[in-house]
Amino acid sequence: MNKKGITLVEFVVSIALVSIVLIFLFQLMLDVQYSTKNGNFASENQLNRASIMKNVMDDFSNLGLVGMREGSSNSSSFSLIFRFKDGTEKTLQVHEKYVIYGDERFSMKSSNPNAIYQVQCIVYQYISPATACQNGNCSDYFSIRIRVPVKILNQEENVMDDLDFFYIGRASDITENAFPKKSFLGFNSNYCTLT
Repeated sequence: MNKKGITLVEFVVSIALVSIVLIFLFQLMLDVQYSTKNGNFASENQLNRASIMKNVMDDFSNLGLVGMREGSSNSSSFSLIFRFKDGTEKTLQVHEKYVIYGDERFSMKSSNPNAIYQVQCIVYQYISPATACQNGNCSDYFSIRIRVPVKILNQEENVMDDLDFFYIGRASDITENAFPKKSFLGFNSNYCTLT
């Protein structure tokens, strides 16, 4: 008599193969979930970054930046006070987990507790009309650049998330000491490097 059925060996092999397939599917599901979560963080953080930079740069352009000074700073927060042509001032406060500009607060969008604005390493560059002279011809313009680095997952460089502000103005609008003349602002930790 020819009996149809499966042996114990065939049954065990089938279970093993199904288990291997399920393990691969589970790992694939975890990878997709991780990518989605990180993609959502990246896009939210980029929107947040763009909003901060737009607000500050709009004021620079529309109100005309004519001066800047440092406010209070320590190892976890820093402030800059911008002065404009119409005599008004606005403060940019940078904390490890959020930025305040005017009356708006922008929080760091991250599920990672190690993601911070590095207030100790704010890079600053001021090019005055006098320093822009070449062959006796001096510029009629000045420029400033302020970069607030973001550190994520203990990476040394994460330029994509940095806050970067830049402005070019007329030299006739400013006084000699309208802007600080240094490479770093704020707490200025020893581990910061100028990039």
